[in-house]
Amino acid sequence: MNVIKKNGRIQNFDESKIKVSILNASSSGSSLLNESDIKIIVEDVTKLLEKLRGSEQNTSSYEIMGAIINILKRDGFDEVISSYIGYKKE
Repeated sequence: MNVIKKNGRIQNFDESKIKVSILNASSSGSSLLNESDIKIIVEDVTKLLEKLRGSEQNTSSYEIMGAIINILKRDGFDEVISSYIGYKKE
């Protein structure tokens, strides 16, 4: 799967970038996620994107952000969502 970036460039999908984003968001808030939580969230985000787009189609950075927020909300990490949204604005 490839990612269409905000500037129009295309890059390979990289789960480690999702992991870093979630880790940064959780560490800046009051609820720190452990390694296991982050691993599960990253796996679930990847599965959701593959379900939406398949492994051979392109996704966008906006769609990835939406998938991350969706999974965090589903799992009850509302404080992390607030930090994540603030982190993405910077």
